[in-house]
Amino acid sequence: MASGLQALTVLVVALLPGAFFVWGLERNAGRYGIGLRDRALRLVGTSAVFLALFASVLYWLYAKYWHSFASGDPLSPWLVVAPISYVAIPGTLGWAFGRQVRNGTHWARALAGPDRAPRAWDHLFQDRESGLVRCKMKSGSWVGGAYAEIDNQRPYASGYPEVQELYLTRSLEVDPEDGRFKYDANEQPIQGVGSLLMRWEEIELMEFIHSPKEDDSSESQERTSRRGRKSKARRL
Repeated sequence: MASGLQALTVLVVALLPGAFFVWGLERNAGRYGIGLRDRALRLVGTSAVFLALFASVLYWLYAKYWHSFASGDPLSPWLVVAPISYVAIPGTLGWAFGRQVRNGTHWARALAGPDRAPRAWDHLFQDRESGLVRCKMKSGSWVGGAYAEIDNQRPYASGYPEVQELYLTRSLEVDPEDGRFKYDANEQPIQGVGSLLMRWEEIELMEFIHSPKEDDSSESQERTSRRGRKSKARRL
């Protein structure tokens, strides 16, 4: 019984680095592929890498302090750093790696894989870029809104494996017949009242219009915006 308990303890301890790395990664990059097989492969693979990196330190700690620990002798107070570092380092690295994946860093995306998103919905919203959204509902009417942070309110799109829900921080006025956005005298979308919360099962068609990049000049943004509106008007 004791040997079985010891084996289970060793197995749990061996998997902890991989578990904390995966949790840190998913905290920022999303919980893609969280089936039992996928998660087991990630845990085992990343744990093997961290165990290889920590092997010399773990062996040194075992050789120097295990006898004192088993005998109940007092241990050096600094040893508390060892178990904390054992889980904190993988967790921090996973969190940082997830940030790079979410920010679109080339090397991070290459390591994570080019097509991580399991659904087109997750692929569209994984980078959290702001823009305008208009949807044709299954009822036949059109609605639109802003997928952007407004007045300290952040938009949200649920990720895999949750039900596909979309929260738009501000509704925008659209023509309910053809979906065209309505603009004021300053060529700005006219804001509606409140926010929008929708489910994909209620939507027949959705268009996402990305906002101009921040490094574009205001003049180029204005030209792009006007060309885009004219182009969409011709299509509609």
